[in-house]
Amino acid sequence: MKTILVLLTLLFALLFQGCEADQPYHTIAANRWIGYLPFAYANEMGWLQKDHFILKWTNSLSESKTLFELGLCQGFCATQYEVLSAPHIKTKALPYFFIDQSLGADQILSNTSLQKLKKSPLIEVYLELSSVNKALLDSFIKRYHFKNDEIHLNDTTQDNIVQMKCTKPTLIVTYEPYATLLRQQGFFVVASSKTLNSVIRVYDLFFALSTLPPQKVRPLYESFLKGVRELQERPRYFYEIIKDYIPHISYEKFRQQIKGIRWIEKPTASDIDYLKAQGFDLSHLLTHR
Repeated sequence: MKTILVLLTLLFALLFQGCEADQPYHTIAANRWIGYLPFAYANEMGWLQKDHFILKWTNSLSESKTLFELGLCQGFCATQYEVLSAPHIKTKALPYFFIDQSLGADQILSNTSLQKLKKSPLIEVYLELSSVNKALLDSFIKRYHFKNDEIHLNDTTQDNIVQMKCTKPTLIVTYEPYATLLRQQGFFVVASSKTLNSVIRVYDLFFALSTLPPQKVRPLYESFLKGVRELQERPRYFYEIIKDYIPHISYEKFRQQIKGIRWIEKPTASDIDYLKAQGFDLSHLLTHR
């Protein structure tokens, strides 16, 4: 009898492992925006693998969007801007859950004062052109009455920007952790998602995986929320786990950066109404239990 019970136990274990092995893994793309680090933490802790997700770390919002367009990932982290500016993406991407809101962590930096920029006949601007960077720049131009023919746009990645030596009057549209690296090089903030929030609200959201039912994505959502709680309760430990994702950023600088973020653990009615007003299908939207 004991032998039979042991054999049955082994049989059920093998069947369970077989079911687990049959479950497909889904790839999600996320760039180095400071607000996506709970995904990096969940990845390092092995939670994403358990949830059957693979994290693809990218160099820019644009790269994440391109990977999704090419079918190389099933989901990507982005703002609503990246989806609204590409109608062919919006037709196959749905918002699954809120991640955070930028309250100053998206920044416009300059190597000279606003007064000198106003007097310059041409300003070099470096940004990720097909991203929310452009929306932030448009708000800045409108606020300070710059003319389009005074602005020369350069489409590039944040990794390239931090390697550049800028001698001409320059604006850089960026976000943490890159903004900290640029400030260390002598750039300074002339506007941010905090100072421009009357003009533009910058939300960072998780879009896509539209072929998956919400219950398949909920484990990923719960792992993200768990990562946020770990950050809030054990910030030093969290930093030690993810610091390789943000090289050259000290713990003290990291703590400063995350002050520019509002984690949307429990979306408010206005959060949801904001997405709804932009025409998004919210049928797959997950909220905290």
